[in-house]
Amino acid sequence: MNERMLYRFNEWWITGTVRSDLTGRFRRMDYPALKRLIDDRSIVLFYGLRRVGKTTIMYQIISDLLKDGTEPERILYFSFDESSGDIDEMISLYAETVLKKPITEAPRIYMFLDEVQKAEDWENRIKIFYDLYPNIKFVLSGSSSLNVLKGSSETLAGRIVLVKIEPLSFSEFCKLKGHEVPYEKVAYARDILSPMLMEYIEKGGFPELVWENDPYKIRSYVRSIVIDRIVTRDIPQEFGIRDMDLMRRLMETILMNPGVILNLDKISSSFGRNRITISNFISYMEYAFLIRTVSNYRPGVEAASRKLKKVYPYTPAFYLAMLAPQDAYDAGKLMENAMAAILSPGYYFRAGNTEIDFVLDHGGVRIPIEVKSGNYDISDFSRALKKMRSDSGILVDQGSMAVKKIDDTTIFQYPMYRNGPISEQDHGGISFQVRWIDRIL
Repeated sequence: MNERMLYRFNEWWITGTVRSDLTGRFRRMDYPALKRLIDDRSIVLFYGLRRVGKTTIMYQIISDLLKDGTEPERILYFSFDESSGDIDEMISLYAETVLKKPITEAPRIYMFLDEVQKAEDWENRIKIFYDLYPNIKFVLSGSSSLNVLKGSSETLAGRIVLVKIEPLSFSEFCKLKGHEVPYEKVAYARDILSPMLMEYIEKGGFPELVWENDPYKIRSYVRSIVIDRIVTRDIPQEFGIRDMDLMRRLMETILMNPGVILNLDKISSSFGRNRITISNFISYMEYAFLIRTVSNYRPGVEAASRKLKKVYPYTPAFYLAMLAPQDAYDAGKLMENAMAAILSPGYYFRAGNTEIDFVLDHGGVRIPIEVKSGNYDISDFSRALKKMRSDSGILVDQGSMAVKKIDDTTIFQYPMYRNGPISEQDHGGISFQVRWIDRIL
């Protein structure tokens, strides 16, 4: 590592500012809370899917520090995603060539280390510097939950604050597109919000795609910049896998079948690999935020089955990106996948031929949620609720908001497009499921 590399990442040492193309033109709804973390002693670690804005948030915080009067030389940024490097060597070079004094003699220093999981023995190196130099504030990022969470929970326990950065919410997407709608007026905006929801789903909540209108470029970005890099770079580097053919085949099978139930015995037989290998590869994809799994809820024993999990692409944009341009998507699967991404549910319910898409845990109470697209018989959901021994549930569809009583069950219908376009001051950050769940309870 040399001085030139450090200067390449830290232009503000010369200019005094962060370029606008690095800070972006939008700040997340929770940015004020994220920025306040900079005042704490604790290490801050942003983690989550590739390209959701972790680096941009770092640059925004750096920009605000500079505006608040922090000397440019007291802010260090380095990306291990773009350049290999040793943390000890980097900090020593920084102290020698930029601070020109020992770390102990410097005032408060801010170190932003991007994709830190790619630095060798990162958690132990950060721990040593954190313990030795109280004047260093570390802000880290990572794109693999296994490495960053394992390292932080074991080595950095009590020293670190974990912040998961998700793709843009539908609220944020609507705000960026100029359609921030007060909650009480959402019902009148269906003609605007319904097509915007589909646009949001197609773009996956990736900030760089908000203003892109070419469907080919959108799907190409999701496939090449996000999916392929996770599969060909992140997972092999993180887990040392060599059977890339198996990884690609598994990835394609899962991403093109949102909500498929994982039967490891059948999959291992079909792919000609042993069950443990298949299970491990699926775990790798989940740790890299390529997929998400949902466990089978067992109401009789208040437990989730470890078998027959359902699996979804982490964002429905992954499903769409896998399709050929001429291929039609399955609307039911797409909407179910979208709600899995929005809700991050822990469970689904399945008993015989009866299935409920999701079961949320809200304060110890299980809330059934079914997602429907097109025509359906609402009484089917009522019968499923009874089988689950629940007297109420939420039905998400493309219709209107309503409350219906069927036999001894209460069904709260909620249109999917209402999930998010309300402004923060109108709903205080409370998502739709909390509003409806409170009514159920």
